[in-house]
Amino acid sequence: MLVGLVLFILVALNSYQNLLVMEETTNLRAQAREGVVSSGKVLSLLKDLETGQRGYILTGDPDYLGPYQTGLAQIGPAFDQLSQQLAHLPLTHGVRQNLNKLIDHRIELARQGVETRRLQGFDEALKAIQANGGRVTMEAIRADFARLDRVLRQEIDARNQKVATLKQRAFWSEGGLTLLGIVLITGAYVLLLREQKRRIRAEHALQYANAHLESEVVHRTAELEKARGEIAAFAQRLDNGIEVERRRLAREVHDQLGQIFTALKMSLNHHFKNVPDMAEPIERMNRLLGDGVATARRIAGELRPPLLDDLGLGAALTHKAQRFSEDTRVPCAAIIEHDERLSPEQATQLYRIVQEALTNVARHADASQVWIEGSARDDQYGLAIEDNGCGISGVVASSLGLLSLRERAALMGGTLELGPGRSGGLRVQVRLPLKPSQEKADADSDH
Repeated sequence: MLVGLVLFILVALNSYQNLLVMEETTNLRAQAREGVVSSGKVLSLLKDLETGQRGYILTGDPDYLGPYQTGLAQIGPAFDQLSQQLAHLPLTHGVRQNLNKLIDHRIELARQGVETRRLQGFDEALKAIQANGGRVTMEAIRADFARLDRVLRQEIDARNQKVATLKQRAFWSEGGLTLLGIVLITGAYVLLLREQKRRIRAEHALQYANAHLESEVVHRTAELEKARGEIAAFAQRLDNGIEVERRRLAREVHDQLGQIFTALKMSLNHHFKNVPDMAEPIERMNRLLGDGVATARRIAGELRPPLLDDLGLGAALTHKAQRFSEDTRVPCAAIIEHDERLSPEQATQLYRIVQEALTNVARHADASQVWIEGSARDDQYGLAIEDNGCGISGVVASSLGLLSLRERAALMGGTLELGPGRSGGLRVQVRLPLKPSQEKADADSDH
């Protein structure tokens, strides 16, 4: 028993030491991850600066100096923060020094371009841009940021591997010592029990077996519930990450492509408006640039509709129904009520479900009318997508699209059912649980 107690003390000391090393490794890994985020922020500010400079040089409009001035003000502090986060990584020292020089050089080129445009006009500014190598400098900056990103991700992978090694070592060392201690203590306990009567020994053995079995059942049940919760949490985090990435891509497409097309259109009309025999080519190019702007907005809207974040699910689905009618020539009516009771996550999932359902209607239903209806009743929110087409088929029933719809509903703790519509066709019915409204909660508290 004494040896077993000593082994348990060794287990405790070993666990404490492993925790310290793991905490240090985790902190270094977190710093590397923060470095990845900060490097992206610095590169984004540089892009804003470059976009603002180009927009101002092309159009002469001072409104384009907003991103440029914001970049000038924030790049320095952001790069200092990045340098502090990466101070523990010697491999990034040379890259950071080179980036510092390149960023200073790019900022100076941007300032020269803006000043030249302000004082000498567009032609001189364009000559300066073509001569001072701003694009080459920006490409070198992107290359260095890519190299820095690879170093940081290698550091993260190395720390992850070290954490996994520490966990495995702790498992085997602590498990072995604990098992040996249990064996020794159990052996001593058995020796003591030999002095007692056989009946008492049998009763104690039976009690021990029952207690061990109950605790094992409780332990296994707890592990199963924990695993289910972790899977659900992971799925939620993954879906949230996808939505964040959609929002970022939509913003990039809208801001970058939209600004470029708009700047080109303004520059075209400004410089070639009065050129003889250019009216018809300018009109054609204006139509093409307008189509480019519309395409950029459409892509951004498909990735993440702004109405969903700004006005809620009702406005987003109403606009989606209108777009569906325009694209497919199939009338689509949307009536959405009580959407203010939905959480942002629930509204996003319902929008994605409607989006996928409408895609299935367009591909498979051969319908002439589509209805979208949503409202809250008691503690549930119900939303239905219904068409008058050919109904569900074996191919569509087993498709990945419907599987995705069920998974999205289950992710929010809801259900999804398929059935016939009011005029034949297919009805997709989603029900999500709602939190009690504030009025109902106040009434319940008064009672």
